Amino acid sequence: MQLVNAIKDLVYSNDCVTIPGFGSFIANKFPSIYDESESKFYPPSRRLSFNSKIQNNDGLVANYISEKSKISFKKSLELIHGEVVKWKRKINNEPLFLDGIGEFSLNTEKTLVFKPDFNYNHLADSYGLKPIYIHKVENNVLTYNETTLNRYNKLSKSESRNSTPQFLKTAAVFVALIAGTYFAENSYNEFRISQEISFQNEIRAESIKKAEKAIFDFGTLPSINLKINSPASSGKYHIMAGSFRLESNANKLFDLLLSKGYNPTRLPLNDKGLTPISFDNFSNRKDAVIALRKFQKSENKDAWIFEKE
Repeated sequence: MQLVNAIKDLVYSNDCVTIPGFGSFIANKFPSIYDESESKFYPPSRRLSFNSKIQNNDGLVANYISEKSKISFKKSLELIHGEVVKWKRKINNEPLFLDGIGEFSLNTEKTLVFKPDFNYNHLADSYGLKPIYIHKVENNVLTYNETTLNRYNKLSKSESRNSTPQFLKTAAVFVALIAGTYFAENSYNEFRISQEISFQNEIRAESIKKAEKAIFDFGTLPSINLKINSPASSGKYHIMAGSFRLESNANKLFDLLLSKGYNPTRLPLNDKGLTPISFDNFSNRKDAVIALRKFQKSENKDAWIFEKE
């Protein structure tokens, strides 16, 4: 597999991914931000930074490539070294762009500069969220149209029926008409922003719903009365398969995974009242990450790691 794909897979669940002889990619979590130059709100994300001083081989990338490509660890290291040599050669002549990771270039002082790819989000919690464009509300100059002017003229010609001077009443009504027009326009702009945010939330909810249905659509299977207790888990890192509000659906998934030879676990109800079911569990994160990629490829592309305390 390509080294770039291995990096993108690993930074999804690792805070530091080291490329021997090149440097390390550090994943940092950022809250949602507003980019004034683009008039956009960006959702929470995991962004990458780069440290060229951390180059010691920790085996993470080599082991992952070896497992995915079914090659030896030594062959995996040779593949990484060859790719790093190509990267360095290109950077010396022109910028190097790695899709989903970022761009490397040399500044005037021949120092390596890294710019992350902001179009790619490595945070699972932001699945389905896209940047929201905010229409800027301009400070409009107050004007009046022909209808407003006619109303003003009629008010000016009407006779006073009380002690309040006519010109004061006329001025007050005129200002109220113009102010009403101004605030109505601003209210519309606020409504439009609110509608766009609501629309993005609906898109996210629908995309997650479709992803779950595409993987675990049990149709109208009959309910199973036999309740099987899940075996005691031995590891705290669980590869999550799905969560269900109905216990009958949780049992169906549990039985399905058992029939496929997996080691599923039925976890306690979460704070949303759902019953989580995992494919398997592991005692260390490294094994869990390797297994996660297998399950994402063969069973559920939205599978994720849950660390049970």
